[in-house]
Amino acid sequence: MVNQKGGSGKSTTVLGLASAASARGLETLVIDLDPQCNASEALGIDYPVEGYTAADLLASDFSGAAVDAVHPSKWDHVSIIPADLDLADLDAVAGLGVEQRLRAALDDEEIRRRYPLILIDCPPSVGKLVSNALIAADSALVATEPSFMASRGVSKILQAIETIQRYYNPSLIVAGVLIGRVPAQGREALHRAAEIREALGDQVLPLVVPQRAAVAEAAGDRRPIHQVRPAVVEVTAAFDAALDRVLGEVAP
Repeated sequence: MVNQKGGSGKSTTVLGLASAASARGLETLVIDLDPQCNASEALGIDYPVEGYTAADLLASDFSGAAVDAVHPSKWDHVSIIPADLDLADLDAVAGLGVEQRLRAALDDEEIRRRYPLILIDCPPSVGKLVSNALIAADSALVATEPSFMASRGVSKILQAIETIQRYYNPSLIVAGVLIGRVPAQGREALHRAAEIREALGDQVLPLVVPQRAAVAEAAGDRRPIHQVRPAVVEVTAAFDAALDRVLGEVAP
């Protein structure tokens, strides 16, 4: 889950996809690479964390190490490799192969067997943390909001994905662009959403995630959005469709 701009809905989208997967009984692993730790906290992680975190995985280069950093979450069928603040220092780490440490950590048969779906939440940057995620991933879903700055971030992250495809991960697929935080009213938001669709065509998912207070409430209560009041049916429908797109793109 990527975008260069902060506040574009990456963590919300990861949580929405995890909620959709949980509702289907699909075992899911969330890897939080964002030092803000929003996804980790929404999934029930308390700080300081007891045990290994995503920062520990990226500070070493041990193959298959991810299995030792998995924590249970408060959601059914969802586990988490939590973030911590030390991740912020890792973008400045130099060294051969630093960008490929997450892929090495996930090179484990038990992880692949246990979790048909792995979701990676990225920080709002195009640095080593995002490179690790894209090199390890099968597909990338770009989350954005309908604003001028966010739409510029989409273009830049798509360029970064092309670079990763060319030099590191030629099988990486762009699953699509999901527009979120769309207000019920607002000409500017509708105009920007139309611009994004015109520029990117079929890459943009047909359903948008409307801006609803219930989304923030669910995260604050550490609950899946699919368990919140029925008034968010349009929100869950968008996340269900996004999950279908992701699963369809990575199906063998």
